[in-house]
Formats: sequence, structure tokens, C-alpha cells
Amino acid sequence: MILFLAVWFNVCSTFFAHPLYVSVTNMDIDAQKRSIELSIRIFTDDLETILHNKYNIDGWIGTPAEHRDSRQLLREYVNERFSVVVNNGEKIGLVTDSMTIIDDCMWFYMKGAAQQAIRRVEIDNRLLTDFFSNQNNLVYAGIIGGDVKYYKLDRKKSKIELSL
Repeated sequence: MILFLAVWFNVCSTFFAHPLYVSVTNMDIDAQKRSIELSIRIFTDDLETILHNKYNIDGWIGTPAEHRDSRQLLREYVNERFSVVVNNGEKIGLVTDSMTIIDDCMWFYMKGAAQQAIRRVEIDNRLLTDFFSNQNNLVYAGIIGGDVKYYKLDRKKSKIELSL
């Protein structure tokens, strides 16, 4: 399924000026080690819309003309609009390890740790729903030693809960 999504995402990004508004999040949850690692993939032109409309700057992401504050502002935006809460209330402080541009998308690589073994996870993904009414945020949540589950979130439904 993940391979199909990756191929589909690349085809859409190559042949269309993407009338589709989508982000893809892959999350690995290790309940015993209390860790969460994730990657978020977003089209760079959508990120430039954020920079222009929210911060009033032209980002030109991945070009020599990229604004010097673009990446820090995008980190802040992602942390405002994407959150993980575990065990009925502990908000996980997600740290961005790196940001990489591949083709016409930016990948955010993030991680966080819980204070106790993870028993329950709530994911709130409101990325880009403040700018695009038809935004879809796809989430693949994998539990180490368990299954991978797929969720489609949008403006109307931005939260999911997982019991481990």
C-alpha cells in the first residue's frame, strides 16, 4: 500500500500542477521505548502559499532566492498544526531532525519521546486546512511489532485516536 501511495504521489506531482492538496505522514510508534518518529511530506508550492499568506514573505523554497527565515517559519507552522498526545494528556514535543527537498516536495523528519510507555495516541493533523478547503492529510501509523494503519484526515476530521 505504501509503495502504491508513493508511486501515485510521484505521478500526480510530475504530470499535474497538482489540483490535489495532500500531505503524507508516516509515523512509527515504539510503545516500550516511548518513542515516536515521523516524516511529513508536503508539496513545496503549498508551503510557499503558507509563507506568503501567513508570514507575508516569498519563500522560493529550494532555490538560491529562498528567504532566510523560510525553514524556521515552516517548522513553527508544522508544530502549530500537527500534534501528538499520548496516554490521555501528555503532549509530545516533536523535534525536527531535518528538512529535505526531494523533487517538488519537502520532507520534515521529526521525533519525540513520552515520559511513560505509550498506551494510547491521539494525532491532530490540521496541516494546510487553514489555506485549502479540500486539503487531505494522509497518515500511516505503524506500531513497532504490530500493524500499520491508514487514516485520511481533512478540515472536518483532523484527529484520530489509537489504542495500542
